[in-house]
Amino acid sequence: MPWLTALRALYGHKIESPKGKRLVEECTGRQPSELPEDGFKTALFLVGRRSGKSRISAIIGAYETAFGKHEERLSPGEVGQLPIVSPTREQSAIVFNYLKAIFEIPLFASEVFQIREREKIIELRNGLLILVATGVPSMRRGFTNIAAVIDEVCFFHLAEEGKVRSDTEIVRALRPGLLTTGGKLICISSKYARRGWAFGMWKKYHGVNREESGFSGKWHSLVWDTDSRTMNPTLSKEEIAREIEEDPVAGRSEFLGEWRDDVAEFVPRSLVESLVIPHRKQLMRKPGISYRAGVDLSGGRSDSASLCIVHKEGGTVIEDFVKEWKAPFNPFVVVAGIAAELKKWGLTSVEGDAYAGEWPVSAFKSHGIRYRPASKPKNSLYAELLPVLCGGKDSIELLDDATQTNQLASLERRTRSGGKDVIDHPANGHDDVSNSLAVAVDASGRKRIRIGAFDFGENNPDSEMRFNRQVLARVLAQ
Repeated sequence: MPWLTALRALYGHKIESPKGKRLVEECTGRQPSELPEDGFKTALFLVGRRSGKSRISAIIGAYETAFGKHEERLSPGEVGQLPIVSPTREQSAIVFNYLKAIFEIPLFASEVFQIREREKIIELRNGLLILVATGVPSMRRGFTNIAAVIDEVCFFHLAEEGKVRSDTEIVRALRPGLLTTGGKLICISSKYARRGWAFGMWKKYHGVNREESGFSGKWHSLVWDTDSRTMNPTLSKEEIAREIEEDPVAGRSEFLGEWRDDVAEFVPRSLVESLVIPHRKQLMRKPGISYRAGVDLSGGRSDSASLCIVHKEGGTVIEDFVKEWKAPFNPFVVVAGIAAELKKWGLTSVEGDAYAGEWPVSAFKSHGIRYRPASKPKNSLYAELLPVLCGGKDSIELLDDATQTNQLASLERRTRSGGKDVIDHPANGHDDVSNSLAVAVDASGRKRIRIGAFDFGENNPDSEMRFNRQVLARVLAQ
């Protein structure tokens, strides 16, 4: 079994069979004779989809807690735990189900004290805990980690429900808890983009890259890199080929173990965070200020709705207000709520995308608000938002809103056929709040034409048509 060979390498057990030695050389880029006898403290398994990653995460967790004798290294009263952290709740549930199945086996069943389903905790008779959780660093602080397993480590920045926004962040959060026990840090994942902790580990420690990285020290970190069928030979070669044919880039990444070259970071998290004014949640409305608003709507089933209000002071965009309405919700109720907020700021119009055709126009009109389609598609709005963000606080000041910060930092730039770049949220992610910000910032950069009680936005075909009709009516009246 390929995974058995990989685990033997991890724990420093000798690999005698020629087939096993060839597998080690193929997956690590190094000679099996170089394997350290005491195994590895840090390991990264980069393997393809459907190769059994979550099952192996559960097996490692069960073995370390039940038979690793870590309780002998703890002080009296010290609680030792093994966190198995996943980027999504769904992924965590899968790992926990595997763990429960393992502890039903007679060899392991006698070690269980209790299983706390709601908390996803398995408490053993030796006092150790296995905690399966969605990655949130604050949950890990204050506990002693006897070991730690990170499932799908390359995908933490894609998950909306977790507060961890990168693999580097989750690794840094877990490592301090391992210092006193000398426990293992084991990460298992399919590959994604060429960035973050996992890519850095692969580049530095995978054997074929040693000369390129300039590293020639002791082999103290295991990087195991291979495709899906190498670790799970039962997978159908034909079905994998069909997956790759449907989406060559994603398929090669998920099943053949290739890093994606078509995905790049839109803007660094550090830059977004530098634009946030700490503890500024909302500003007060000021008289004489011209405010602009952007909105992102949804049907209320899965996506949020959001509203952003900004104004300009000189050349600086100041964000005054941001609010998210989380699904599920009644879209008519949300529109009423957005309209009420707009009126508080003296606004009678709002811009948004072309969602649901004429529905937003009529829905807002019933509340006395004019809904105007944004002047550009979302991709162009994000492209034009980039130089504003890169201009620093002289260019834009953001409110201290965690969802907005996370969504901006998670945006990706993907290269599509023909060389065109697409800027959007990651798969299974969201950009509702960041999109309303982009719309509002774009609106703030356009001049307004005021004629009496009428307020016309520049580059707005509907406004221009109404303006021309009024001028024509006045000319004919003379």
